[in-house]
Formats: sequence, C-alpha cells, structure tokens
Amino acid sequence: MAPDLPSTRTGRPDNSGADRIAKRTRLIGRAVVALISVLAVTLALGTPARADDLDDQKDEVNKKIAETRKQLNESSGELSDAVVALEKSQAELSAAQTALDQTRVEEAKAADYDRRMAEKLRLAQAQLDKAKKDVAAGLVKLAEQKRVVGQVAQVQYQQRTNLMGVAMLSENGSMHDLQTRVQYSTTLFDVTESKMKDLEAAQRDLDAKKAKQAEIEKQIAIDRQAAADNLDRKAALALQAEQQTASVATLVAANSTAKDAAAKAVAADKDRYAELNTERSSVERRIKQRIADQKAAEARRVAAEQKAARQQAARSQKKSSRSAPAQSSPQRRSSSSGSSSSGGSSNGKFMFPVNGPITSPYGMRLHPILKYWKLHDGTDFAANCGVTIRAAYDGTVSERYFNTGYGNRLLIDHGNVRGQQVTTAYNHAMRYTVRVGQKVKKGQAIGYVGTTGYSTGCHMHVMVYLDGNLSNPMSYF
Repeated sequence: MAPDLPSTRTGRPDNSGADRIAKRTRLIGRAVVALISVLAVTLALGTPARADDLDDQKDEVNKKIAETRKQLNESSGELSDAVVALEKSQAELSAAQTALDQTRVEEAKAADYDRRMAEKLRLAQAQLDKAKKDVAAGLVKLAEQKRVVGQVAQVQYQQRTNLMGVAMLSENGSMHDLQTRVQYSTTLFDVTESKMKDLEAAQRDLDAKKAKQAEIEKQIAIDRQAAADNLDRKAALALQAEQQTASVATLVAANSTAKDAAAKAVAADKDRYAELNTERSSVERRIKQRIADQKAAEARRVAAEQKAARQQAARSQKKSSRSAPAQSSPQRRSSSSGSSSSGGSSNGKFMFPVNGPITSPYGMRLHPILKYWKLHDGTDFAANCGVTIRAAYDGTVSERYFNTGYGNRLLIDHGNVRGQQVTTAYNHAMRYTVRVGQKVKKGQAIGYVGTTGYSTGCHMHVMVYLDGNLSNPMSYF
C-alpha cells in the first residue's frame, strides 16, 4: 500500500502548441493526468471495519468484504478506464493536431509554389512573345536577303559574266575599256559572295531564334503541367486540412468528455485517499494507546508487587521479633515481562514473512515524470496468492480486521525489542489463521498471501510501527 504525503510539484507546464485550443487542452490534460497518476497509486477506499474474530463473524464480514470489493473493483475500473481514455484522447488529439499543423505547412508551401510558378510563367510568356517577334523579324530579314541575292544573280545573268572572257577577246575596243570590264566583273562577283554570306547568316540567326522559341515553349509546357499538378495538390491539401480540422474539433470534444469522467473519478478517489490516511493515523493512535495502557498496567503491577513485598517484610519483621531464631525469607524480586521482548527471539532479528524478493521498499519516491514526492509506507514482498505468511517475530496478535484500502489486516505486538515497542502489520492477505490475543512465535504460520483491498496483484505488504510511529520495516528485518 502506498499512501502519499502532501506533494510538491516542481515541474513546469508545457506551453507549446500550434494554437490556443491545443495549448489549453494539453495544459489541462497534463494537470488532470498528474492528479490521476498520484491518486491511482495512493487510492484509499473505505473505512476500517473492526472485527476481532473474522471466523466468529464470517457471514457478516464476508458480506462486507464482497460489497467493499465490488465497490473497489468498480472504482478501480472506472479510474483505470478514465486514465486510459484520457491518455488515449490526449495522444489522438496531439497526433491529429500535429497532422493538421503539418498539412497547413504543406498547404502554405503549395500556395507559395503556386505564386512562384505563376510569376515564372508570366516571365516565360514575355520571353516567348519576344522570341516569336524575333523569329518574325528574322523571317523578314531572311526574305530581304533572298531578294537582294536574287537581284544580284539576275544582274549577273544579264551581264553574262560567265562569258566575260570571250567578250573581251572578240569585241573591238581599247585596253582601258577592257580593264573597266574586268573590274566590273570582279566587283559583281564580290557583291554576290557578300550577299550570299549575309543570307546564310540571316538563316542561322533565324534557326537560333526558332530553337530558342521552341525551348521556351517546351519549358512553359513543363512549368504549366507542374503548376497544374500543384493546384491539384493544393486543393487536396485544403480538403485534407478541412477534414483534419473537423477531426481535431471532434477529438477536443472527446477529450473534454474524458477529462470530465477522469475528474469525477479523481474526486471520488480523493475522498478514499483521505480515508486511507485516516486509517494509518488511527492505527498509530491505537498502538500508542495500547503501549500507554501496557505501561500503566505494568506500573500498577509493579506497585502492587512492591506493596505486597513491603507488607510481607513487615509481617516477617514482626514475626522475627517474637522468635529470634527464625530467619527472614528472601524478598522476591519483581519481573517486568510486560516491557521485555517476547521470549525465544532474544537476538532481535526479524524474519521475512514470506520467502520472496522485495519488489517495492519503504521510502519517499520522486516520480520521474510528474516530479512529485510520495511515501511508500511499507515493504512489498513478491509472493503468489495462497503462500503461507509467517510471523516476523515473537509476539501477541493485537488486531485483526478488514480495511478497504489495506484489505485483510493483522497487527502483532512484539513488545520491547532493542529498546523500542515494535508492532508489525500484515496486509492484503487472503485470510489469517490466528486470533486476537493469541501468542505467536517467530516463523509461525499466521495466514495466506492474497490480493484483498487496493492491490494490483498477489503480494505481502508489511509495515512496522516503532513506539506507535510508522517506520522503515527494514530497520528490524
């Protein structure tokens, strides 16, 4: 059993989140989960029902145990379901919000890509328009060059330049006329060659401009397809974001419902937790009262023995005065068994109540995630249900009853051991085989391991009280 001490929260709430809904949900969710986690470990259910002898009141106690366990199971089931539902809701909401955030990021990227692609296509169209104008200009230039070359060819043909040599030999004229004719023929050839080169250059320029136009048109076609694909993706992302937004809204509502259910379970378990702390304090008071009663009884016994001894001494003295030879009887020394350790275990070493490993020691614990401190008020030993429980030390059974938190309980008063009044408490047992007031020896069978009360499984939870104060069991084991 593990009741908590008042906790000190040292963790800081996580203020991250994509929007205010997710942020608020996560903060509230974590706070509720933290409270549930604390109470789930330290749940207390019900008040102690004192029964000195369960065997004599078997029907009544069994009925009470059955009813209590029914309430316990329902409460534990409700709390467990609430925790699972809340954690699942938190996880689903967080995942949905993350997915929605990612979709919105992708949607923004798609919109940005769409804007950039539109600008790129605009510039490409301007380049294409210019390229088309350049091609048209090239066609005009090429046509002009063809016309010029045609004219030169026609003149050349008319001058019959290919018969110039014959003309110069056959026609009459001076040498000056001959030179003029040769010069004219040479010039005509030069002009023809130049115009042909211009025509070839115009053709190459036109081909280059046509190639550039084709390249621009090809890239525009690719970019337009990419833009169209991006528009489809953008539309799909918009639809996906809309669906995810609706899903988040649904999960927010479900999360709110889960928190409400968890809060109700927490409220009920807070009351039971307070009852468990009350039970522990009540045990401490009862033990201290028993110790006080024992000391008072021991003081009265010693006082009575001393009074009897004084009276005996007075009678002996009176008798001796009448009969001198008579010898006085030795005074009997009084014993103080009430404050001494029970016989048979003088070494003061306690034994484990079951043969099993320690699964949860006594002490304060810092929760690794929630960062709060809690007290585990005993030592847990692993053992299967039905395993024999043995007395840790000689003593007298002082209490035996059922508590909805600790289950079937048995307290043994061991008297004064190593200078302190020691009481051991055994919890969650299936049943006990010894009665209140019965003396037991160290190692004697006293009951069987169970999982009654608030218990997640078969085990033995042992507690030790020194002078009525809860202490670490291992200081005596």
